[in-house]
Amino acid sequence: MPTTPLYINLPLFLLGLLIIIKGSDLFLDNAIWVAEASGISQIVIGATIVSLCTTLPELVSSSTAAIKGAVDMALGNAVGSVICNTGLILGTLLLFITARVRREVFLIKGIFMVGAIVVALCLLLPDPLAPGAPRLTRAEGAVLLVLLVTYMVVNYYEAMHKGVAPPTPVTVIGDSAEPVRGSPPTAREWRVRLSLFFAGGLLVGVGAWLLIEYGQGLARNLSVSEAVISLLFIALGTSLPELFTALSAVRKKAEQISIGNIFGANVLNLALVTGTAAMIRPLQIRDTLLVRFDLPAALVICTIAFGIGLWRGRIGRFTGILLLTMYAGYIVTIILQHRVA
Repeated sequence: MPTTPLYINLPLFLLGLLIIIKGSDLFLDNAIWVAEASGISQIVIGATIVSLCTTLPELVSSSTAAIKGAVDMALGNAVGSVICNTGLILGTLLLFITARVRREVFLIKGIFMVGAIVVALCLLLPDPLAPGAPRLTRAEGAVLLVLLVTYMVVNYYEAMHKGVAPPTPVTVIGDSAEPVRGSPPTAREWRVRLSLFFAGGLLVGVGAWLLIEYGQGLARNLSVSEAVISLLFIALGTSLPELFTALSAVRKKAEQISIGNIFGANVLNLALVTGTAAMIRPLQIRDTLLVRFDLPAALVICTIAFGIGLWRGRIGRFTGILLLTMYAGYIVTIILQHRVA
């Protein structure tokens, strides 16, 4: 089968990024509108709908990769998103604000985040009695999904006892997800919102297909592993909505933003995205550096962010510069590794 040329793969790959960003925006905004119009409480929306919808791009991309047999992309997208969320997005955000943390809430979110990385790493490490390539079976994927359910239950329980919606991975993009107020929505409003909701979901699916299909071709064109494409480009693309909304929060002077939002996104990326991909198709990892280097890098970056916040009770510019420096060092290291396909 002839290789599709770079001038075709690259534009279609970038088109997939744009489509998945716009699709997730539409899907999330209208999912929240429908939930609030239906009378679902803010607590339930915060604990479930928002947190799950904001992880939709990573979930669909990794699931599509698993279906197509691109298992390195499935895992690389999840791991890369964790590194991008913490190193790039949180690091950028902290250049502009100093966030004080409530240690009791910060501790729970941080333990789940670091714990999810440790659990994924332990599951992926080869059995010393039967050495071989790292792999994640369906049963091990189910373990990650159980961790996800536990996290969601704790998140919901915490929200119920505090009387407010829990931290969620990101702030909503745009204005179309404003709470429904005044007179009940008309039948026409329902039709429009539901149409946009399903259109957003369809766009995410199309964008994910383009990402994986032409990302694989891009990897062949550039003679790099599929894992590198997912770690550098797909993870960044599916995390762009979080970056834009974090910067929007800075412009709106949202100084009390919770770092738990980023931590929550990381838990969902590892537990939900990786667990679901493994349930679809056991992940037999070809690029072993995903387990020997990328997952440990995610663990180090996340542990440092968690440790500084827990120790100092606040997290600010110094931590932001440190996280951005680590992210830049990680990218340079990937490039220097020459991970050829």
